[in-house]
Amino acid sequence: MLDQVRATIEKYSMFKPGDRILIGVSGGPDSTALVHILHSLMDELQISLYVAHLDHCFRGPESAADAEFVRELAERLGLPAVIKSEDAAAYASTMNLSAQTAAREIRYRFFRETAKECGCNKLATGHNANDQTETVLYHFLRGTGPAGLRGIPPLRDGWVARPLIEVPRSQIEKYCREKKLTTRIDSSNLKRVYTRNRIRLELIPLLQKEYNHNLIETLLRTSDIFREEEACLEGLTEDYWRGGCLESEDGLISIDLKKFLEIPRVFQRRIIRRGWYALTGSVHNITYAHLTAAIELIFQGRTGSVIDLPGSVKLEKGYSSINLYKPADMRATPDYLYELRIPGVTSIPETGDCIVAEEIEGVLYCGPQDPNEIMIDMDKVSVPLIVRNRNPGDRFRPCGFNGSKKLKKFFIDAKIPRVERDRYPVLLTSDQQVVWIAGMRADRRWAATPETRRVLRLKLIRNIKKQN
Repeated sequence: MLDQVRATIEKYSMFKPGDRILIGVSGGPDSTALVHILHSLMDELQISLYVAHLDHCFRGPESAADAEFVRELAERLGLPAVIKSEDAAAYASTMNLSAQTAAREIRYRFFRETAKECGCNKLATGHNANDQTETVLYHFLRGTGPAGLRGIPPLRDGWVARPLIEVPRSQIEKYCREKKLTTRIDSSNLKRVYTRNRIRLELIPLLQKEYNHNLIETLLRTSDIFREEEACLEGLTEDYWRGGCLESEDGLISIDLKKFLEIPRVFQRRIIRRGWYALTGSVHNITYAHLTAAIELIFQGRTGSVIDLPGSVKLEKGYSSINLYKPADMRATPDYLYELRIPGVTSIPETGDCIVAEEIEGVLYCGPQDPNEIMIDMDKVSVPLIVRNRNPGDRFRPCGFNGSKKLKKFFIDAKIPRVERDRYPVLLTSDQQVVWIAGMRADRRWAATPETRRVLRLKLIRNIKKQN
């Protein structure tokens, strides 16, 4: 078994000389065997070991005895240990989580904090081949794709390593007997109220007896295959993402609609899921049904249609983009009003933008203009000029258009998604006449002409906060 673990460590490049490894030890056969094996390989691998144990306080005196067992085990091996307790049930109640989810969250938070305290750069856990089998079956029964069928990654994020992931539990138990290692038994693992326990205690033995004696080995190969294929698919998804997605610091993710419609459906689902994950930080609670409904809206819904996704995320079909955002995280632009400095720079801290103003004497012909830069006739406008955010009822006479338009109608016709409309500053005369929708269009009444003697050149510098 020592050779098999050594081979797994080498196969997945889990450790390198000088690594400081925190071992999560519960006291059960898996983690007890793990700490014993890594202790045996410590000099060979040139690594340092630290033991960590968290008492979730689920089982009263029993779990307290587990903690004491781990403390004594670490002392016998001469390893430093960090042992703490936290009320997982209370955390689950406060956060409205299941007991198992709450326990996992606080456990990995404890591991991260302890690793930082001890200067550890790796975490080793006792997940084994049976755990892998249970995970693959669990995901299969719930409904999943390649990401679920790849199971538990042997090495996650270059930090969490599972050296026993290819070792069946039977071999681990045999190793503990041969080495005369005392272990603890978690009584909650025998309760059949949990789906995973029923899979382990009922389904797997049935499948092994009636259908496939080598079920563990078979599903290990399956997880390996799907892990490799998932890595390939994720690489292609990354290419599509870079080519057609923009993530802003304001909590908005925009996906190019035309490019999205051209990619295969399998990648469309992945792009939506990736955008959702970027906003929520979670890989849970978004299902195939959610993704299918989102894609159906994108293909068949009207422009402006919105669908709710888990985690308080909204998906909006825009004119040329698909927008994902969490309303609570979208930073609403506060009301602002500034007098334009002429000449000079007027900063708009609320948006991160600024407007540069420069007065030019003499005749200047103005042809087609950049939406971020305009030329206006200083003798036509009443000063001081004011810059503020848009207000309901704002109306102007856009260049290239006969008559006037409300800003709302202008944004609709210009196909600007609702979530982006507050990003455009509005410049007005002293008597509240719109001069310019900065970054979009000027009002034709104030435009400079070949006869203009005093030209005011204005330039919008977009989101200078992002450039700093």
